[in-house]
Amino acid sequence: GLLSASVPAVVAGQVACADAAREAALLIARGANAAEVDAAVDALAPDGALVHVGRAGHTVWVEVTASVSMGAGPLAGRAWVPLSGHAVAAREPGV
Repeated sequence: GLLSASVPAVVAGQVACADAAREAALLIARGANAAEVDAAVDALAPDGALVHVGRAGHTVWVEVTASVSMGAGPLAGRAWVPLSGHAVAAREPGV
């Protein structure tokens, strides 16, 4: 049906958010600048994803959020599924 056709897109989007969060956390932990982090997230995450970064002591955490449209036909652009990926990394010495 209409919803089952969307399941692969939701799963792929969720995996992409997790991958983007992990890559961003590692880059930040290694001292990358904001442009490098944004480029990595743009390359990995679904279109329109947002990145939230936090730091506490020697730890950095990243959350990448996005949403994907559910289905085609009457649901296209009307029903959205929220997605998110989270990652934590220890900052490297000197960063």
